[in-house]
Amino acid sequence: MSHDLRRQVLTTITAIGVAAIIGFSLVSVKLGIPFAIPVGIVGALAAGFVFNGPLGKLLARNLEGDAARSDETTGQLLAEMDELRGRVQELEERVDFSERLLAQQSQTPDR
Repeated sequence: MSHDLRRQVLTTITAIGVAAIIGFSLVSVKLGIPFAIPVGIVGALAAGFVFNGPLGKLLARNLEGDAARSDETTGQLLAEMDELRGRVQELEERVDFSERLLAQQSQTPDR
């Protein structure tokens, strides 16, 4: 994951968190302490559960930026692109050959 994409993901998660806190605060002011304490506890537990689960691990892995994995993936993609270039070149040669055959057939008179 590129540095810019990581920054965008982190900014998005931060914005969502800030919006959730502001929303919780506004609703808590309206509904009072009996609402705020249980919902706050449940929200904190839910956030902890989510971030300790697969989503949290995925975010942590992406934010760490495993450079070796990125280099390996880049190498694999470049190798695959080279193979595809070779295949496209073969197809171009076949098309050229087919065009030459068709041109020769159209130039020879019918017997």
